[in-house]
Amino acid sequence: MLSVLRIHLPSEIPIVGCEITPYVLVKRADGTVSNDDVSELAPLDGRHVRHRWYRGQSDKKVAICSVHPTVPAMIQCLGCLKAKIPLAKSYHCSPRCFSESWQHHRALHDRASSAVNESGAEDEELFGKVSGSGSGGQSTSLIHGPVPSFSAAGTERSGGEAWFEVGCSRAYTPTADDIGHVLKFECVVVDAETRIPLGAANTVLTAQVIPAPSPTPRRMIPVNDNMQLITAGTFNVLSYNILADSNATSESYSYCPSWALSWSYRRQNLLREIVGYHADIVCLQEVQNDHFEEFFAPELDKHGYHALYKKKTSEVYSGHSRAVDGCATFFRKDRFSHVKKYEVEFNKAAQSLTDAVISANQKKGALSSLINMDIMHCIKEDIRGIQWTFPCS
Repeated sequence: MLSVLRIHLPSEIPIVGCEITPYVLVKRADGTVSNDDVSELAPLDGRHVRHRWYRGQSDKKVAICSVHPTVPAMIQCLGCLKAKIPLAKSYHCSPRCFSESWQHHRALHDRASSAVNESGAEDEELFGKVSGSGSGGQSTSLIHGPVPSFSAAGTERSGGEAWFEVGCSRAYTPTADDIGHVLKFECVVVDAETRIPLGAANTVLTAQVIPAPSPTPRRMIPVNDNMQLITAGTFNVLSYNILADSNATSESYSYCPSWALSWSYRRQNLLREIVGYHADIVCLQEVQNDHFEEFFAPELDKHGYHALYKKKTSEVYSGHSRAVDGCATFFRKDRFSHVKKYEVEFNKAAQSLTDAVISANQKKGALSSLINMDIMHCIKEDIRGIQWTFPCS
């Protein structure tokens, strides 16, 4: 008989615009256990798992600080309301918080007043649009004290609390309407024919939904700024180690909150930053295979990039291939055409060298010294009759 053994959330704190896909462990009639979905379209033995998402409702909705998303807001920037900046970005937890973040906050006002505001449009698309009322200039003042709140009615009551259904699939992407509210995920095995639940539902609650914090802009350091460049035939290259999701663990990055390590949050920031550099060639390291196929390749294709990928291996240390991530190279299709691709794995070259000249008891230490990067992914492109070769890492 089909049953749900356990449900788990990848992060307790949901972020607006970042998809949540719970881990649902199910046991099939044959005794096998897996995380694979058993949907209504593919039931097993006349049963499937039904998913529901609910938003907890209360008489008050507490606004959250845009800089410290786990702290309630106490002041609000009126300049943001007049400029119609997304409402969630106008809140701060204290005057000191507002003062220390002013340089970045002022950039929001500057972008809002600009006629061409590509990054702002992306913010609305990714994180939802909640505009304040009013219009006018950029004068900045603050509302002190508890910020305005509003109420919402629920459609279901459980344990004295009202819940409003917001999703009916396994994955859910919080919206701006969810900010300040708790979400509840529910799954239960149901009869495929009668749609009647079989047994008690499994539920898990999140913390309050927070707005997507705006990453602090990077302070770029110019190199050789006195050197005069020839504009004809030049191009720019971006190299970026994006940190594979499998390596982004709380154990390795204990100083970072779990929601900020989640791939659903990081991927949108990475994409926005990568696209914002307008590079002719983009070289990414630590790219997981599924993230390349399902996210980077299709998303960067929308911005005019052709994609190439090479998955790295770990044969040197384990004796067998168990690759997780690799290197991805993207180039602008309006400037380059793909001529040929060369793939060079440093680990295999290093292994051949140690096998030939180093004794067995010293081999492991020698390999660690020889191998700097697992892969050099070379692509050879043709631009205006000139051929170039670019290492990915």
